[in-house]
Amino acid sequence: MPLVEEKLQNGYQEDTQSTRRTQTSDPTQSPPGPMTSTPKRAMSVKKKLQLTKKLKITLTKLEKKNKELDNLRKKIKRLEAKNSARLHQTQRKLADRRKVAQNRRHDMRRQIHTFLHRDDITTVINGKTGEIRRNGAIFRKRSLTDTLENLHKVFLSENPSMKISRSQFCKHRPLWIVSPKVKDRETCACKLHENFTYKVKKLHQLGLINCNKPADLVSLTVCDLSNIDCAYNRCNTCRDSMLPVVMDPATKNNIVRWNEWVTKTSPYSKKSSDGTTTEVEGKHTALEIKAASLQQLVEKTTNDLPRFKVHLFNIAHQFREIRQLKERLVEDEVVVHFDYSENYNCKWSKEIKDTHFGGGHKQVTLHTGVLYVSEGQPEAFATVSSSLKHDAVATWAHLDPVWQHIKSSHPTVKHVHLVSDGPTSQYRNKVSFYLASTVPFIKGFKSVTWNFTEASHGKGAPDGVGGALKNLADRLVAYGTDIPDAEALLHNLSEQSSVKLFKVTEEDIETWRLIATEPGKIRVREVSCFCKPACDCYTPKEVILREEKENEDSIGVGQWVLVKYDGCLYPGTPSAGPRVTTGGAGVPDLLRPLRGEWLLHGTIVGDEFEVETMESAGGNCFYTPATRIPGDKVWYFKQNILDLIPEPMPTTSSARHFSVAPEIWAKHK
Repeated sequence: MPLVEEKLQNGYQEDTQSTRRTQTSDPTQSPPGPMTSTPKRAMSVKKKLQLTKKLKITLTKLEKKNKELDNLRKKIKRLEAKNSARLHQTQRKLADRRKVAQNRRHDMRRQIHTFLHRDDITTVINGKTGEIRRNGAIFRKRSLTDTLENLHKVFLSENPSMKISRSQFCKHRPLWIVSPKVKDRETCACKLHENFTYKVKKLHQLGLINCNKPADLVSLTVCDLSNIDCAYNRCNTCRDSMLPVVMDPATKNNIVRWNEWVTKTSPYSKKSSDGTTTEVEGKHTALEIKAASLQQLVEKTTNDLPRFKVHLFNIAHQFREIRQLKERLVEDEVVVHFDYSENYNCKWSKEIKDTHFGGGHKQVTLHTGVLYVSEGQPEAFATVSSSLKHDAVATWAHLDPVWQHIKSSHPTVKHVHLVSDGPTSQYRNKVSFYLASTVPFIKGFKSVTWNFTEASHGKGAPDGVGGALKNLADRLVAYGTDIPDAEALLHNLSEQSSVKLFKVTEEDIETWRLIATEPGKIRVREVSCFCKPACDCYTPKEVILREEKENEDSIGVGQWVLVKYDGCLYPGTPSAGPRVTTGGAGVPDLLRPLRGEWLLHGTIVGDEFEVETMESAGGNCFYTPATRIPGDKVWYFKQNILDLIPEPMPTTSSARHFSVAPEIWAKHK
């Protein structure tokens, strides 16, 4: 401002001096002519002051704007610093959230994979079509047992804390989990399951029930299907539950038709080696169309319901217990899951017509399995043999190298859990039980359990091992390798496969037929449990395979004996025996689970005696009924014949009641 005022003041002084000089110039000078320009009139003082004032005002505004701009710059810097810190914090939070979300997605994907690999959710597709290759890796296909929509509901019901849409659930499905196809159809379906399903679907089709799935129908008749008392009709609340059927009396006699698998015995002609033809009877199973009234169909379904409840419970219980057993293994435990694979048909890479159609191909037995230990990956193994025997002795010959492998590779293992299906010809018989009660202890193990899956529901990892080996063998043949016998199969598979392979000869099998003479002791129960070693869950029964020689030699027809039936003592006399049973119909009630389904430790078979017992009148008092019914004579195993006794003495003068010798009664009571 002083500089501007100074300039204005100097300008004013200069103008004043110029005016004075003009006024004091020569008076004789003539005024300018008409063509001469007139000089500009000087700015007045007033205007100059006004201009000065305007300049001052403008300058003041500029200074004010500069201050505002400085404040804005400072504010922008503060906001930038604040936003930078907030942005950094937000980025850190987003990174943490992204990491948590990734971990959650990874855990969800892992849980879905584990869920889809369960044996009750998917089944292994065996055979040549059961493999899928991606990027050099080989995967074994598994077929879904239900639609992904229904499996998604099952997954959410088992994991209520997880929220995942059906599309995301389907997105996490592995590529080797496939929908079932016709070529992959089930050819080992459960007869009980299929027949009950046919009846349920027919009732649903007729509008008598509101569900078309057997599991849904069973859930309507029990409190809790996972409770063994409800499944085995021992629950006081639901034991008398009936099918929720609404039937019109006017239509109950209408004839309806449904499908059912039926096994029949029919004669057929068999040609002997000498050319003669004989008529023999054989069993065959076929799908037939059954016809009955609507009321009879409802009655049949009602009668089949208790057995099917047990069947359904056993399936889920066995799979769950075995799965949890694998998850909770400790260092000194091992699970051995094994099964016979379908025999491999040997072949050459190039064959002449006579060989190809002449039936000159040999077969090889493959006994496959998987070892599960507490640490590390499961180990697949297989035994190869030219012997086609699949009986109990052959089975233990195939298991012998597995015992040796466990002792050498896992020396800390002391407890072995065997898992298999339950055919009586291979696993579930007296020879296997005897060997299971002796051989593992000879090998140095402290305990062994044998767990059988439910009938017709035993597909598992061993079937996948067998399919992979046979697929590999067929690929080798396709590339020019000849596999004419068991030796060639073992040699070629050993070089190409990571499966642990063992050789079993005919001599090895025959050696096991000469194993020891003294049986051991086993405990049996209806279903599996692994809460602790030798637990008492589900009421196990102890069976001593050791039999007294003197008792065996002295039991005869007409000799008085004391037997134990359903926990009670009865005197009686053998009317027939001994006989040798092969399991099934002759098994006493002491060892038979409800509905005749065997799951764990199987049936005990051996010599039996038919004993005609007296009726109990309470305590040590018995009488002979006036009339006999067929149920009075029961076949007893020798271990249930407790003692040889003298003839019971009458306790009354009328000789209507009798008693066993007091010392014998006290001894066994």
